[in-house]
Amino acid sequence: MIRTPLTRRTALGLGAATGSLTLLSACSTSTGGGATGEGATLWYWPEGFADEIVEDIRTTFPDADFEQTIQGGDFKQKLQTTLQAGSGLPNLTGIKGEDIAHFAEVPDFFVDLNTLGAEEHKVDYVAWKWEQATTQDGRQLGIPIDIGPTALFYRFDIFEQHGLPSTPEDLAAAVREWESLFDLGKQLNAADPDTYIIRNLSAVFDIAWRQSGSAFIDQDGVFIGADEHIRKAWDLSITAHDAGINAALESNTPDVAAAVAAGKLPADFGASWHLADLIVDAPDTSGQWHVCEHPGDATNLGGSFLGIPAGSENHEQSFEIILRLLNAENLAIEYTHSGNFPANTGAWGSPELSGEVEFLGGQVAAEVFARAAEYVRPLYEDARDGIVNGPYYAELALVEASGKDPETAWKDAVSEAERLAEQNGVTVS
Repeated sequence: MIRTPLTRRTALGLGAATGSLTLLSACSTSTGGGATGEGATLWYWPEGFADEIVEDIRTTFPDADFEQTIQGGDFKQKLQTTLQAGSGLPNLTGIKGEDIAHFAEVPDFFVDLNTLGAEEHKVDYVAWKWEQATTQDGRQLGIPIDIGPTALFYRFDIFEQHGLPSTPEDLAAAVREWESLFDLGKQLNAADPDTYIIRNLSAVFDIAWRQSGSAFIDQDGVFIGADEHIRKAWDLSITAHDAGINAALESNTPDVAAAVAAGKLPADFGASWHLADLIVDAPDTSGQWHVCEHPGDATNLGGSFLGIPAGSENHEQSFEIILRLLNAENLAIEYTHSGNFPANTGAWGSPELSGEVEFLGGQVAAEVFARAAEYVRPLYEDARDGIVNGPYYAELALVEASGKDPETAWKDAVSEAERLAEQNGVTVS
């Protein structure tokens, strides 16, 4: 599993024409179930597709007896165990974005959707996201549901108070380079020593290495975690540390929530779904936030797929259901339900995505994420990346928490990553 500091995905509702925004339950209200029955069953994680979409499938395919089954706990483990057992399989299943590289190593467990005509629909979806579910020998394991292009959420009232650029256009132009963002962070911290522009060093590192277009293992199975692109991301994180603009808060904790609510962390990186985190952490700040492009190109955090287990029945019908679930109309509705930004580009011009978001001061947030999606660089992800990159995040935490020497921390991170890489069959030169 690839580690990202931004992993909490709370469901939310985004208003379209009215501009309202209503928080929904983190658990799906769609019909759940237990064991697979006679009908077409979809396995999904808590959140689920909106009730309206589930009902659309039932109406469109009245003979399918469609059922959305919510699986709690470790979804990847549950799916993997069931695939290996070969019984109790769903007809179609969600595949999380962080798990697609793992399942690409065992493609025989899934139907190659190209055999059902998937290639004809590729043009409707974001190309780089589609390719994440394409194996090296050309099999298509899934159709993309959503993407997670990143941006910078910020408190425009606090920025304005301290004389910093505060409109999305002005701030985006002012922070095209990382160093420019760090300079703004210094100004904020000088005005209020308890105010920081960076949540933690991992937040910078996580965006920066993805911006290079390469991860920690290349397509030949060779460890590249000591290469220039990773070292550059590391050094950038250390620059933020040395600038004194780092709050050094562990992600997804009460400390972060308190800092956000108090205006002491008035900026944060995140994908579209990160808006829900801010709403939960700081509901009283509604209307005081905006979102804009962050330094450099956007990257992708999150985004999932729908696939068909090879051992299931009625593959053709399951494929037609997937296409219906993931058409432009339904994914536009899903954006209002969960905050997931649609992978189907036909949804981008919909009324749902054109709506103003009250929490973001009436801003049309989808415009920012649509632009960001255009600049996301394709990223090859090996199933073992999440194992070998762990030491870098751990060492950065030691730098900020205990003052460990950054150069020593870098060497220790590389050494441990190489050990883990060799242990897991990755070539280390």
